[in-house]
This record gives sequence, structure tokens and C-alpha cells, in this order.
Amino acid sequence: MGAKKTPKPKPDGTSKVAVRRSKLIYDAFQEEPDDREILFQAAAMCQVFLPRREPLTPHEVWETDSGKFTMTVIPLPVINPATHKQEYLGLPYGTKARIILANLNAIAVQSQSRIIDVSSNNLTQFVKEIGMTDGGSQISAVRDQIARLSNSIMRLSFDGAEWQDNTNMPIVSRFTVFKGSENQQRWPEQIELSEQYFTNLVEHAVPLPKLHLAALSNNATAIDLYCFLAHRLHRIPKGKPQFLAWKTLKDQFGGEYTRMTDFRTNFKKTWDLVRCLYTDARIEQKGTKGLMLYNSPTPIPKQLGIFIN
Repeated sequence: MGAKKTPKPKPDGTSKVAVRRSKLIYDAFQEEPDDREILFQAAAMCQVFLPRREPLTPHEVWETDSGKFTMTVIPLPVINPATHKQEYLGLPYGTKARIILANLNAIAVQSQSRIIDVSSNNLTQFVKEIGMTDGGSQISAVRDQIARLSNSIMRLSFDGAEWQDNTNMPIVSRFTVFKGSENQQRWPEQIELSEQYFTNLVEHAVPLPKLHLAALSNNATAIDLYCFLAHRLHRIPKGKPQFLAWKTLKDQFGGEYTRMTDFRTNFKKTWDLVRCLYTDARIEQKGTKGLMLYNSPTPIPKQLGIFIN
């Protein structure tokens, strides 16, 4: 087996991937707010997030916190039609899972239907529409993440002063698979979002610019931060900014870091990338204390984002 090829750099040393990323950021920056194509994320998924990297084992459970709110994502086994044995596919993770879910949400919200066709006939077009190439490896990666989303269940917990509330909520309640080649047997042809998830999505959808997510598609933390700010900033009362300590930010966005200094350094780089796109976000850094968040317009104008609440 030959060595893996790396993208050829441009004459100035810039790789094709970097050139494409720069173009996406430039196009997103130039796009007029009223012209932005809209994707959606559920409000809960703008406070707690899917894994940013693939868990070590396919049966690993993922847990993430945001204040008193906790999300646990549990993988479910699926029967392999060839072996008739239960197998774990693993949890959805990374940038692809986030962008795919936002696109699936948009299809469901705009069609007002919980049933989404992700068959082979439509998948190539779907892959193009979410900003990826239609190559075989990308299609396989999208199929894999849709299968992982279909075989996972979320538990949302709120730890109040007098009670703890727990809600089990699958994203997908039903899916069908095509019994073709061995690699396709567990990939859904059609998915049906659970009624609970769909209702929650429609009632609390957070509109997001499609081109902005595409521009951040190499950085899961940047997508998470963008979604968090899109959901949070416009809710802050005018004249009453909210302070977030670095420890709070680290708990929410930097669980993989052990040293605060490392987290702060990398988080500031992430914020620099996000604010290139979310230019209306008003945030002030308070040195080693944290960030001050001010009321800011949503990235999708409210007259367009009819689901903003």
C-alpha cells in the first residue's frame, strides 16, 4: 500500500486546503446578512456539544456540562445483517457531525417533516450542498456520521436546587438500511427524526449562516463557539453584560486541556477565527479573568430567522 498523498502546495507554499479555507472565509465575510442561506441547530446543542474527536472505543459514552445542564450521548448497538451480531458504530463526532446535523435540521424545519431521504440517489447532492466534495471518501464519511447519529441517544439533565430533571431524547427514532455491499449494510437510506427532538428543534431552532459553518469546517471548537454565541448574545439584556470566567469557558469548551494557560491561548485563536465571521458579536476580553459578553445582533437578521426566540 502506497504512502498517503499530501496536497500539493501552491507556488507560495500555501496548500490547496488552506487556499480553499481562505476563500470560504472571504466569501462568508463578503456575504450580505440578508442573503445568507440558513441552517438550524437545536438550542440545547448550542450549549452542550458532541465529541470533537472520535472517542477511543465505539461503545464509549460521552458527557458534557454547561452550568447545571448536562448532556450524555449514549451509543446504541445495531445488528450487522451479515453476521447477525450486535455491533457499535461509535458516537457522532467532529466538524462533519455538526454540519451534517445542522443541514438535516434545516431540511426537517423547512419541509416541516420528520422523514428525511438520505438514500444513495440523494446523498451525492446532499454532500455537495453541505459544502463537501462528492468524492467517495467524503460520501463514506457522511454516511458514517449519519449512521452514528441514527444509533445514538441523548440524555439531557438539569440539576436544579430542589430536583433533577432527566430527559432521554434520540435524534433519530427510526431508520432503514440498504442490504447491499458489506460496507453499506448499516448506512441509513431514510431517517425519521424523533417527535420529541423535532418538536424541540422547531420550537427552539437557532438559525445559523450556512457559509459561516462551511468556513469553520476544519475546527469543531470554532463551530461550537459560533453556535453558542449565536444562541446567547441576543438574549443578553441591553446595558447588562454577562461575565464568563475562564474556568467556566474551559469547562464548556476545553475539557481536553489540563492547563488553563494552554486553553486560554488556543481559545483566543479560536475566538479570532469566529469573530472574522460573526462580526457583530460584541465581546471584551478581561485579561486572565474571562470574557464580558454584550447584547449583539444575531448572525441571521431576525426578520429572516423566523424561528429565533
